[in-house]
Amino acid sequence: MNKTFLAGMVFLACMCTSIEAQVLGKIDYIEGGISITRNGANVSKVDIGTPIENLDLIKTSKDGLVSITFDKASGLTGSVQIIAGSTALLRQDQLSGTSANEIQLIAGSVDLKVKRLAGMKSSVQVRTPSSVLGVRGTQFVVASFNGSALVACKEGEVFCTSTESNAGKADNAGKSSVPGTLVEILESGDLNTGAFPEGDFEKNWGDVQNKWKTFNVDLFVADPVTFMNSFTTNWSLYSAKVVNHTKLLRSNTVLQKWLKNAEAGKDPAGNLGDWVKEKPSVMKDLISIRPDMVIAMITWYRLQELIPYVPLSEMNRTLAGGQTVKSFISEFNKSSIDVSNAASLFYAAEKQYMLRNDGVSPFSEF
Repeated sequence: MNKTFLAGMVFLACMCTSIEAQVLGKIDYIEGGISITRNGANVSKVDIGTPIENLDLIKTSKDGLVSITFDKASGLTGSVQIIAGSTALLRQDQLSGTSANEIQLIAGSVDLKVKRLAGMKSSVQVRTPSSVLGVRGTQFVVASFNGSALVACKEGEVFCTSTESNAGKADNAGKSSVPGTLVEILESGDLNTGAFPEGDFEKNWGDVQNKWKTFNVDLFVADPVTFMNSFTTNWSLYSAKVVNHTKLLRSNTVLQKWLKNAEAGKDPAGNLGDWVKEKPSVMKDLISIRPDMVIAMITWYRLQELIPYVPLSEMNRTLAGGQTVKSFISEFNKSSIDVSNAASLFYAAEKQYMLRNDGVSPFSEF
């Protein structure tokens, strides 16, 4: 066998592995309204058996629920259930030969049952706006609202840490949720623990979660203007920046070609030589937009979460920027469309880059 042929076979094997790794699981149960955003567009038909791909954004309506069984190729066995009124992003990164699986719980609640397959180099974690949850072969539930998270474990152990800088303090370095122990991660970085009731786990979780969310909603309702003031300036600034950055991303001819290929349902076109030449231009644009995108997305989801709870009696109050609450909400709803489209394009571009880079994100390379 000559060296050229051998090199071609090695490259083909790597390419196939990268493509297969994009399917993380499939839907095994569904009810109510479910939407999946993939490659910058909504999946036209979502039903039992629909595959879930890397960087799929999944949203459930107020009456929606979806259960996803992991594919063995992900290195995991088990399932994740995304509860009504939730938004989650599923992703897998290749880091130093290890598959790092992550469920980004942007809002709402998930129920995770997962084990790592024997002999597979893989890991899984759940990330919320305030926490990172390290899973050690377990079944657990996590809820997120207004920057805080609540975790209860039915089996195994979940190690909970805060994403805030003060998580490095000795008393906040991290806490484990095990059966019988509830962990709350606050936006401030503080971690609290408490006893989780014995008995019917699902029923008790429903009761505890509802009380916890009601408490946090009541905090917001008591002074919605103060809470909203912490986001309005960031929204005005970073939503505009993201929209402007996205114009640059949309004009990227390489990305246009990649997305057109994906829309046609084809595997990545070209060869290793083509991709080596093409990737830098997409990577450059993604890196330039990412800092503003991160802030804009955090702000966007927080406001989406809070606005439905603003009392009608507060609509004519004035925010720090001079707008009334009602006026700001109206503008927010309009600009949300552009930011949503920008986020969809951003994730689509990252996914297409990873397909051509052995599953490695551009943000893992600097």
